[in-house]
Amino acid sequence: MSDRVILEMAEARMLVASYFAAKQTFGPVQARVFLDKQLKKLEKVYGKESDDRLRTYMRVVAETELLIDV
Repeated sequence: MSDRVILEMAEARMLVASYFAAKQTFGPVQARVFLDKQLKKLEKVYGKESDDRLRTYMRVVAETELLIDV
């Protein structure tokens, strides 16, 4: 596994936790806006189409590692 993949998966773990916290606090619409802004910022770090990769990793984390109902 490459360093980029490991870093992006770690970022996805933080994003998914932040997303669910924002969803519970502010609602799904505001959480989605928050996530989109975060992914836009991270595109500068991880390159083009990183938002798709991060969203995929977020799904994997949410389905396999979290104990909350998605």
